[in-house]
Amino acid sequence: MRKKATLVLSAVLALSVASTVYAHLTGAFADFLVTVNDESTTAKLKQEVANTKQQISELTPRIEKMKSQYEGNRQVAVDKLQFYSEMGLDTWLSLLLQESSPADVMGSQWLIERNLDAYMRDLDQLYLEYKQLVTTKETLAGHERLLAVIEENLAARGAFLADNPELPLDQLANYLDIDWMSEVEPKLLAFLEEDRSLTEQHMREWAMSAQEGYGHKLPETWLNERSQLKYFFRSDHVYTVFQKPDLHVILIGQVLKAQDGVATLTYEAGFFNGFLMPSTLIEELKGFRIPTEQLQLLPGVQKDIHVQQSSGALLLQKP
Repeated sequence: MRKKATLVLSAVLALSVASTVYAHLTGAFADFLVTVNDESTTAKLKQEVANTKQQISELTPRIEKMKSQYEGNRQVAVDKLQFYSEMGLDTWLSLLLQESSPADVMGSQWLIERNLDAYMRDLDQLYLEYKQLVTTKETLAGHERLLAVIEENLAARGAFLADNPELPLDQLANYLDIDWMSEVEPKLLAFLEEDRSLTEQHMREWAMSAQEGYGHKLPETWLNERSQLKYFFRSDHVYTVFQKPDLHVILIGQVLKAQDGVATLTYEAGFFNGFLMPSTLIEELKGFRIPTEQLQLLPGVQKDIHVQQSSGALLLQKP
């Protein structure tokens, strides 16, 4: 009798669990059914690949030209420095002493100062060229890293379908939904929450972390060093990547300013192992927030500022 009661209780519990699972699957599961064999759903991801490749192809010759120009100007600066070093202070003083009148002495001194000023301007220009070259190289490297990440996400789709060639459509979608619920969603939600707390509580530190020492941009490197996720800042979108063995998620969004004055990373699309994520899942994912009132307290920052996306950083500019 006790055994029979136990079996009945087990059956009731099993039905209860099954009903709970099915209640969830009628939402995201139904949407995954649409995307599993629909290749057109990867069009946005493939377009991102094409755009990134185009950006790489445009930057590569530009970097080579900048590098050639920089190296040529650097050699000119080295030659000038060697010239001034070999002439020495004594030579300059002897030129001044050879002049017969105070006017001639002042004229020679003026020429010397003019030449030195011009040389210093050349060095400043050379430094700017160097910084621009470094920045462009970093942008190219960022594009290449992003391209690799997107291609890896697309490859995960092919691997998933290849590993399950005989399964019916609803079973494939069921697998996706189970993996999302058990392996991805809890961790991803927690990581996003951590990043929201991080950016809100350490906004001043983030804004002052730029190498130049100015609080006029928020570099992706600062966030990536502290986050469980990986961020790629670009002028058109911000990409957020969650990656574990056999699990790969790319979220695509933009930093938009809300009515409360807080700029928020808002996601508009996402891909889980190369499959387009349903909008019901995207709506649950909240990106980091940038409270602009904290930025307005930083030195040199305008009262009214606009957060603009760029390669590798978010720029703080006048609206």
